[in-house]
Amino acid sequence: MKQDKQKLIGSGEAPSPKLAEMVLDPAYSNAALVTIWQDVGPEQIDVMISELKRQTEAIHDDDLSRVEGMLIAQAHTLDALFAKLSSRAFGADQIEVMERYLRLALKSQSQARATLQTLAEVKMPKQVAFVRQANIGNQVQVNNGRVHARARKNANTPNEVLEADHGKRMDTRASSTASSIDSTNPPLGAEHRPRKR
Repeated sequence: MKQDKQKLIGSGEAPSPKLAEMVLDPAYSNAALVTIWQDVGPEQIDVMISELKRQTEAIHDDDLSRVEGMLIAQAHTLDALFAKLSSRAFGADQIEVMERYLRLALKSQSQARATLQTLAEVKMPKQVAFVRQANIGNQVQVNNGRVHARARKNANTPNEVLEADHGKRMDTRASSTASSIDSTNPPLGAEHRPRKR
């Protein structure tokens, strides 16, 4: 693959679309990284790329067995790391060292939990329901900033319907004096009162 790359680059030639496709292919870049990290010889990169592409095709075909195996292996590794760091923390002589080990141990535990949660979601995906909004009923209350500001501004004003004078409640059972607004009209009772009650 390295020789193919060198052939595609050439000397002073225009960039090749094949080179761009190869370099930007996720299988190619990840295979290159894995070969370096795992100390695999560069001559094995073609085999690594083929295997990564095969695993990608399996995912496209809804075969998640490799993903499930990887997640459970990572969860076990993180759990072992948690146990190792916890034992080192309890064997530490200084409180600062103990705190450092425990902090790392708890991070490992949290990552193991998150990995297992991801595995559970891969095995049993959550059901997502797309529901359109339905307004049921005739009355809808809309709260916006201006209404609240006005309500706060007038919060201390008295309710004029329930009070005759400021601070004095009306007694609805007591008789009150007639209003002097239209005093030219006689009271209705004298003219329109029935003869028999």
